[in-house]
This record gives sequence, structure tokens and C-alpha cells, in this order.
Amino acid sequence: MADSAQILTLQLTPRQDEAIKPAELIQVSGHHNLTLYARRAITIMWHHAHMQGVKEGKRYTIELDELRTDGHKGYDKITESIEQLMRTILVVRLPSGKTRRVQFLGGNDMDSPDRPAGVLTYSFDPMLLEILSQSTIWGKIALPILMAFTSKYAISLYENVSQFVNLTYKSSQDFTLDEFRNMLGVPEDKYPAFGEFNKHVLKPAVAEINALAAFNVTVLPIKEGKKVVKVKIGWWKKDEDELREAFAEIQRTKLGRRARAQGRVEMVAPPVPSAQRIRRRAR
Repeated sequence: MADSAQILTLQLTPRQDEAIKPAELIQVSGHHNLTLYARRAITIMWHHAHMQGVKEGKRYTIELDELRTDGHKGYDKITESIEQLMRTILVVRLPSGKTRRVQFLGGNDMDSPDRPAGVLTYSFDPMLLEILSQSTIWGKIALPILMAFTSKYAISLYENVSQFVNLTYKSSQDFTLDEFRNMLGVPEDKYPAFGEFNKHVLKPAVAEINALAAFNVTVLPIKEGKKVVKVKIGWWKKDEDELREAFAEIQRTKLGRRARAQGRVEMVAPPVPSAQRIRRRAR
């Protein structure tokens, strides 16, 4: 979200369980090959750097357990994610309209995963920090929700919507299908038909967000003739009952989560509002 006084993102103080992630790190290209674990790691490592104070040339530290999510096997995922982030070139949009290509992650040192309280020491590309130091738009990312997702596309959609959900002047945004696929980080050669894309990417992502996040989303296809050419993303904050259910789902085991989530959302189209919600909105 943007602040009317143009407060810099780095001037904000993040909470322990909530990252304040610059839009420039959310609205990126080049993340198509990043796994679920690597996409989580970007946000967690940025958050820890922000908590420690971001400045050029600084090295940051994070306990390896902060990046591990799946028991002991999670340590292997950490190494894989770090190497992925070092190899991945992020394409960041500049205010001038130009694009800048940067590595998210610079040089780093990692303790042996078997060592108690092992840490990762890492740094960022100076040209990336130059961009982020001027950022005035951000999304608030709840880390328990981030860690609960089982779909990497849900992470990308959740973080993008998080930039808009607190805005009072808009509740939807249109994207071309190509823009939307790029936003989610879907490889060009995967799910070229919209039916496949809807089944394997959209429905699981929307279902997980609606099961876990503090807001609901819808993604509606827009056609020209028989072809889907755009999508309209809509969002609204959950009511108290929905928030309680989302919190309860976060506490449950991930085993079967995707099935539980998709059991609630059979279609990408928005649910029909209940009579109670209609009356509440009318007030």
C-alpha cells in the first residue's frame, strides 16, 4: 500500500511476525523457476534484514531454523533455496520505466545444518538496495500465513494482493493474462490452455488464500470471443467468523490442507454473499 505522505518503506518498523515487503520485491519478473521454499525465503530473509537495519555493504544473519519448514528434511531445502536465489536474476521495474536486472542474494556463509543454532550470513546486491531504499509502496505479509501455504503460486498471488487490500479507493484490478501469469511466476511453457491454468494454478492458489489469509480473493476470466484475454482480481477483508476459521486452519496440519481448501472453493468465481453480509454492507 502507498502512504499519502510518501513514507519510505525502510522507515517503517516491521513486527516480529509481519514483514513489510517493498513492492519492488513483490512485482518482479524472473522468479518462474523458484520453488515454494525459495519464494518463502525471499520474504523471510528480507524481513530479517529489515529488522536488523538495511544499508549498503551490511551483512545480515538469520537462524537456519527460521527458514526450515518441513522437519529435518527442511535443511536440504534451505541449501537448495539459497542456491536458487543466487542463480535467479530478478527483473525490477524502475519509476523511469526502465528495468533493472539484479541478483536477489549476494555472497553468503551457511553453518552446517547439523550444527545447533546454525545461522546463515548473507548480503544483497547493492543495485537492488539502491532501488529498495527509495520504495514507498509495500505489502504487509503475515509470516504464519506465508509459512502455511503449500502452493508457490498462492504465495505470489497473496503477496501481490497484500499491496492493495488496505486501499479504500479500489477493490479490484484487471491484468492481461500474460501479465497475470508473469505475476504468479508461471513458466511460459506450463499450462498454456486457460483450462489447465485454472485447474492447476488458479483454483489451488485462490482456495489456499481464502482458507488462510485475512482477506478473500476472486479471479474472474474476461473473454474476447471464446478466448480468455484478461482476468479481474477482486479482494475484500474477512469478517470475524472467517478470520477465526482462517486462524484455526493455520494451526492444523498441512496434510490434506489443499484438499480442505479446495473443498470450500469449487469455482474461481466469487461466492454469493450471504443475507447477513448483504445487510452488513448496506449499513
